[in-house]
Parts: sequence; C-alpha cells; structure tokens
Amino acid sequence: MPITFRDIFTPAQLGTFGTPLTSADIIVAILFSFVTGLFIFYMYKKTFSGVLYSKNFNISLVMTTMIATVVMMTIGGNLALSLGMVGALSIIRFRTPVKDAKDLTFLFWSITAGIVNGVRFYKMAIISSIIIGAVMYVLSKKMTLTNPYVLILRHSGIDNSKLDVVLKKHCDKFETRSTSIDDSGISENTIEVKVKEHKLNALMNDVKGIKGVKKAIIFSHTGELSE
Repeated sequence: MPITFRDIFTPAQLGTFGTPLTSADIIVAILFSFVTGLFIFYMYKKTFSGVLYSKNFNISLVMTTMIATVVMMTIGGNLALSLGMVGALSIIRFRTPVKDAKDLTFLFWSITAGIVNGVRFYKMAIISSIIIGAVMYVLSKKMTLTNPYVLILRHSGIDNSKLDVVLKKHCDKFETRSTSIDDSGISENTIEVKVKEHKLNALMNDVKGIKGVKKAIIFSHTGELSE
C-alpha cells in the first residue's frame, strides 16, 4: 500500500487539509477578500503622500487580496499541492521597482489579508485590517512634518547673513543641501526648508529682495527634514 500524507501527519497537523469547499464557501471567502481589498484601496488613497498617485497600483492591491484568497483555498485542500505551489511560486520574480516603502507595506498587507480570508478567519481579517488602517491613518496624517519645500536660489553673490535672517523669519527649519557655481560666476544654492504656516509668499518676496538674487524657485517635496 502506498504511503500518503495522511499516514505521515496526524489529523491535528493536517488541520483543514482535505476539507471540501462548497460553492458558498468559495463565494463568501472571495466576497470578504473583495471587501477587505476595498478597505485597503481606500486607506491607500486616503494616506497617499507621494508625487504621482497610481490608481492601477491601488487596484492591484484589491486584486492581490482576492488572488491570495483563491490560492490559499486551492492549496488548503491538498498538502501535496501546497508544497508544489511553493516550488512554482519560488521562480517568480517581482521586478517592478517599489519607490515608496509604504507601497511595499500595503502590498504585504493585501497579501496577508488574502491569506487570512483564504483560511476563513474572517473576523481576524476584518478586525486586523481596521486596526492597521487606523494606525496607518494616524501615522500618515497626525505625525508628519508639514510644509517641506526645496528652495533653489540663483545669484551672483549674496550676503549669507541676510539670507539666514530671512530664512529664520519665515521658516521653522532649514538646511543647505548643495551649492554650485558655474564659469560665469553664477551660484546656485539648494536649501531644504520647513516654511511656517501662511509664510510662503512672504518668504519668496523677502528672498527675491536680497541683493544679488537673480532667480528664486521653491517647490514642495515628499521628504521630511530630519530632527
């Protein structure tokens, strides 16, 4: 008689392996994954702080949640298939660069939610997603530095003390990141600044008024000034 996995593992170790799934079980699990994925979709859009929002990536989070559920339900009924699936998936390489570490966190969240729904732990999937979403919202909205900007000055030579006075007047924090000079004697300074509330226009007017400044450019960025 051939030896099967049930001869090797005890029933407790096998758990739900071999338990048949009804059509209702499959539909319910996928629906729960869809709802969980929509919540992740909403939280990603709500907490996004990058430059270009990617709707396609956000939609992929919903699909990843549902696909992970289908995979878990498939391998959950066959231990041999689960081992084969691990080997098959090991050859897949995720080659799309993830520019923001938070995007990777959302991707891992969607996969985890799909796995949890796939083993029919619906209560855990819903409660954990709500808690994770609440933490993500608080950290994204309540604990970030506001008004980060990059100020670029082109000048033919300025009094740095006057520039410091202007920056201290309108900024809570500033730091020079780079300085360059070309053959014509024109210098360019790149300065990271945290502008005080409602002081952006006043900052630009005072900077432009410094003798020697030829051009001043300021733009926001998604980085944060270190404390």
